[in-house]
Amino acid sequence: MQLRDQTAIVTGAASGLGKEIARTFAAHGAKTVVADLDAQGAETAAAEIRQAGHEAMAVAIDVADEAQVESGVARV
Repeated sequence: MQLRDQTAIVTGAASGLGKEIARTFAAHGAKTVVADLDAQGAETAAAEIRQAGHEAMAVAIDVADEAQVESGVARV
C-alpha cells in the first residue's frame, strides 16, 4: 500500500483499532489526521506518529455532528 502525498482522516483514532489504522497509514506515507472525541488522546496519538518520523495532526471531532465534521475537515 503506497499512500505518499495522500491525506488520511482516521476517526476514532485516539486509541484501539483506529489508532492502529492511523499508524499503518502513516507508515505507508499518508499525512495522517487523528480525529477523535477525545482531543487529548488524539493529540497523544498524533505525537506518537510524529515521533516515529511521520506527518500527523490531531483534531477533535464528533462525527455525529455535521458542523464539527465540516469544521474539522476545514482545519485539515
